[in-house]
Amino acid sequence: MVHFGTSGWRGIIGRELTFRRVRMVIQAMVETLRENGAQAEHIVIGFDTRLLSEKFAKTAAQLIASNGVPVELTPRDVPSPVIASMVLERSAAAGITFTGSHNPPEYNGLKIYTSDGILAPKEFTDRVEKIFDRLEKTHDDTFVPRAHLITDHDPKPAYLERLQRLIDWEAIRSSGIKMVVDPLYGSAREYLDHILLENEVEVDVIHNTRDPYFGGYAPDCTSENLSRLRDVMRRTGADLGLSTDGDGDRFGILDHGARMCNSSTALALILDYLARRRRMKGGVGYTIATSGLINAVARAHGLELVETAVGFKNFGPLLVDGTLEYAGEESAGLAWSKHLPERDGVLACLLAAEMVAVEGKSMAELSHELAARVGTYSFRRTQIPLSDRSREIYERRLEQKWKEVDGLKVAEVDRRDGLKLVFEGGSWILIRVSDTEPKIRLYAEGRSSEERRHLMHLVRQFFSQRRL
Repeated sequence: MVHFGTSGWRGIIGRELTFRRVRMVIQAMVETLRENGAQAEHIVIGFDTRLLSEKFAKTAAQLIASNGVPVELTPRDVPSPVIASMVLERSAAAGITFTGSHNPPEYNGLKIYTSDGILAPKEFTDRVEKIFDRLEKTHDDTFVPRAHLITDHDPKPAYLERLQRLIDWEAIRSSGIKMVVDPLYGSAREYLDHILLENEVEVDVIHNTRDPYFGGYAPDCTSENLSRLRDVMRRTGADLGLSTDGDGDRFGILDHGARMCNSSTALALILDYLARRRRMKGGVGYTIATSGLINAVARAHGLELVETAVGFKNFGPLLVDGTLEYAGEESAGLAWSKHLPERDGVLACLLAAEMVAVEGKSMAELSHELAARVGTYSFRRTQIPLSDRSREIYERRLEQKWKEVDGLKVAEVDRRDGLKLVFEGGSWILIRVSDTEPKIRLYAEGRSSEERRHLMHLVRQFFSQRRL
């Protein structure tokens, strides 16, 4: 069996990710599309910089073509949001990109996009899983290639044109801000740096070669992984450090002085900027695990709020139908419907650069000003390995009745996605099992760093033998 989580199917190469299983997943996807009446349309395919991604993509293209469906394949690795853009640009029935996103190098996987340019919804991937189970028992996965149905298409120009129209390049140029870009050896290399350089912005670039092993660590925009970016910023006196994860759909930002700006703060600042400077009026989407700071900003501007379970795919239909204009999740995902109905780390970095340029202030200064207007929020996310013991404790705590924790009275219990305890006063903790990695995520938010640290201490005790 295979399992599609909140962001596609992922697994370890050679264990979950084998060529036979990839072929069966792709065949199951083709059959699902046919059931939905999309058999005559074409499919676009891309891939990231990981080991075997390109070969997986070419295998998928050959299999789809053997079904009589035309395929457009990218000539090189591309960020995941570029495939969402390509689906829309080429009016495709679907898009596929082979990527392990920000997982460690030994992982790979795939994401499926619908004709709307959004991650395939649960009902679609559930059907793919069901057909896969049947194929795994009965299917002969040999096929007859139809090479004439496979063509190359470079989606980069159309994607960059989307960004070119959206960003205030004159403001960035005239501000004189200096930047360093770090794509972490991933697929956003020669995208974020390319458009900045094309617009005559002063920028240095690091980690901009293809490395399937990402320098030996997971290509995630964490403070630890951005240590070289921090060093280069300090050496060059740069004002802003911009980073994207392995497949370019998430972001990381280092502020003036090479200080890490956490993703929740960045999401709130960009939302505030769009509402004030760009007169954004549409709805704002956030997940159950997202900081209350985003809610506070949206309320301050009179914007409609929509809460979902964790997983950016939950925002997709709402961004397409106009319910949402902006969506943010705590794991550094941002979407603005004027660009794409999908998260995009390159867009997030460019909006942050525009904001700093237009405001003439660092993100730390903007954050202090925002706190004076809407209040302070201190958020933290961490994780522990998922083991038999931690899962057992998690499931036991999930069923437990909660009235108070260490003297804190529980005002609300939310079990839609794990266990979220909201306390009187608005602080909260959340524990949930990751859909994409063998980990349990731990979240805590308070109105001060001291309160947040205390809450995170409590949530860690969640997995101790001692009862809370």
